[in-house]
Amino acid sequence: MNLKFAPQFVHYLRAGRMGDAAAMKAAMFGVRAYPEIAQKLRLLRTPFPAIDLDPLRALPESSFGRQYAAFMDRNGLRPFLVSPEVAEELWPEHVLEVRYPLLHDAFHVLLDFDVSLVGELGVWSFVAAQHYSPAYDRAGWLGATIYPLIAPRKRAALAAAARRGRALGERAACLIAEPLELYWRDPIEEVRVELRIQEPAIRTYAPGAGPW
Repeated sequence: MNLKFAPQFVHYLRAGRMGDAAAMKAAMFGVRAYPEIAQKLRLLRTPFPAIDLDPLRALPESSFGRQYAAFMDRNGLRPFLVSPEVAEELWPEHVLEVRYPLLHDAFHVLLDFDVSLVGELGVWSFVAAQHYSPAYDRAGWLGATIYPLIAPRKRAALAAAARRGRALGERAACLIAEPLELYWRDPIEEVRVELRIQEPAIRTYAPGAGPW
């Protein structure tokens, strides 16, 4: 634990700056990114994107942004906002531990996992398979070990989610280092294909449908 961020965490919490408090808390319990991931994160123009649900709600229903906003509304969630001064302080050493909680719900939407225990294990299995950090690798393993003990009746569903999450993580682009905020307006199916989460649809020949 990095206690140097503790006073700032308390300060922002008391000031009602919940996004900055969340960022400082994440930095306090920081995780070490693998060197290749840290290098990719340094290339991001906006490591801590500001996410405003109101304009996303106005996007077309099929868009990634609209689907994300609907997911957040449905589950009573709100994205946290990191101020420019806190973002500057935490960049680049603490990008991973702040960026991942900030985008965790976007991962749920792109990977099509809900917020149940099964869905959470699916996302953490994906993250572990993408190898962002040793701590996240361990989190994926711990989830796969502990969740079936917590919910033994869901063992089969948990195992299936873990398998699917790992498979997606092995083939997808490095999601944590992608500028996801640039995809809000795009159809979510196209975003999934672009990020190699989903295979392109295979068009089959239909008689009379014209040349292909």
